[in-house]
This record gives sequence, C-alpha cells and structure tokens, in this order.
Amino acid sequence: MRPPVVILANYLNLARAAQQRRQPLVRDRALLLAAVIAAQIELRPIAAACREQILAHNKRHLIGRWPDLDAALAEEDFQTLVNRLATRYGPERVEQMVERLTLQPSIEREDFDTDGEFAAALLGLNWDDLLQRFGDEFAG
Repeated sequence: MRPPVVILANYLNLARAAQQRRQPLVRDRALLLAAVIAAQIELRPIAAACREQILAHNKRHLIGRWPDLDAALAEEDFQTLVNRLATRYGPERVEQMVERLTLQPSIEREDFDTDGEFAAALLGLNWDDLLQRFGDEFAG
C-alpha cells in the first residue's frame, strides 16, 4: 500500500492535469477526494484549500452546504458522494491515470521538507500562506 501522502499527491496531480486539459468536473472530483485524504492525514489546510478551489469553480457544489470538510464528513449525503467518487476514482485507477499524463513541471516529494509543503506546491500554493489562512481554523 502506498503512503497516504503519495495517494494524496496522485489526486492533486490528477486535479492539476484536469485543470490543464480544461476538464473542470474531473478536477473537482479529484480535489474532493484529495480533500478527504488530506483531512484524514491531518493536512486540514490542504483540505480547506481543495474545498475552496471546488467552490470557486462551482458555488453550488454539495461541499458548500457545510462550513468545512470535517462537518461534511459527518453527513450521510456527503459520505454517499465520496463513496461514489472513490469507486470511480479509486487510488489504483488514479495512479494509472497520472502515470499516463505528462505533467510539467514535475513536483517531487523529496524536494520539500514537509508533506504540507509538498501538497501545497501541487495545488500551486504556498504552505505558509495556507497555514495563515486556514491554520487557526483547525487549531485545538
């Protein structure tokens, strides 16, 4: 089994590729699953950034019903959506999809000190900025 940050990276890479290919629905699906993984591995600022990017594209997305991902994860409607997407975009399938895509520039985990910095770079964002924007929201 791959480490969770590698699985997260695959979803973020798929989202990035979908953005480049102008496939907004695939991008949002990948971002949603990335947000769930990020929340599970305690990278809540990444989860919040994914949620924000989804809502910037689609203000009426189901995730907008709740103030944050943790609240959404507690709801059956949201879990149903996540389960449906996870069936269609499982980690192995996403890994295969990413392997077939050529992503430039390549962003590698070993180039970063932390998983948060790595994930933020895949989103085209800065980890310290995300901590400032969303960090207090998840403290304590």
